[in-house]
Amino acid sequence: MSAIATSGTYYVSVTSLLLKSFLMAPKFMYYTSPAFREAAVAPGNLLCTTAGYNGLQMTITVWESKDKMREYYMGGAHAAAMKQLKSISSYAKIHGYFTDEMPTDASAIEEW
Repeated sequence: MSAIATSGTYYVSVTSLLLKSFLMAPKFMYYTSPAFREAAVAPGNLLCTTAGYNGLQMTITVWESKDKMREYYMGGAHAAAMKQLKSISSYAKIHGYFTDEMPTDASAIEEW
């Protein structure tokens, strides 16, 4: 069993959710598209990408620090999208971790 890193060069956040139904896709896109655009230009954001895995919608972001990620997380379009989470998804998981290497989508999903 490896120890959980509490510091590193990068802070990675991997968010995933399973839509309740394909009918939730328009609402999902309505709220997540602005949040994704804001993340891409947020201070401290180094990478913002999406992925699909086993039917899950995933967002992978890489930050200069956990504090920079928290500044983004607490406001704007992301806060509005988070308020919709229960109405559109049947499952959600958020995982954050520190690393010294810029992750690939595959390595971030594996860590998730």
